[in-house]
Amino acid sequence: MTLNTTLQVRFNECDGLGHVNNAVYYTYMEAARTELFQLLDPEMDLNNWKLIVVSTSCEYKAQASFCQWLTVTTEIEKIGTSSFTVRHQILDRQTEELIAIGRAVLVHFNYQEQKSNQLTPLMIKTLQSLSLPQ
Repeated sequence: MTLNTTLQVRFNECDGLGHVNNAVYYTYMEAARTELFQLLDPEMDLNNWKLIVVSTSCEYKAQASFCQWLTVTTEIEKIGTSSFTVRHQILDRQTEELIAIGRAVLVHFNYQEQKSNQLTPLMIKTLQSLSLPQ
């Protein structure tokens, strides 16, 4: 299964060169992870948040511009003991042209104890349902 988020490029996301500023792609990927967060923790309780981002990256393949509609796909690339890697593809919604590929490594984290926890069996099952074919 792949999660798909659709969004439209806003004027303030573009820079002086007329395309989406490179930093904005991280915001797009963050927005796309919301559905994943809801699957892993339906309560979405910020007082008992269970995940922390430890690494992000983005490869830019093409430019996006004002008013363009984008689709951000979310899939799981790797599942570890306490962490997992999310892969996002940002595509033009109409042509499906690949605009960017991003990754985020997230850790199951206990904020009160400031340490990682093993992923729960339910988390692993959910992540496996979103895993890329090996």
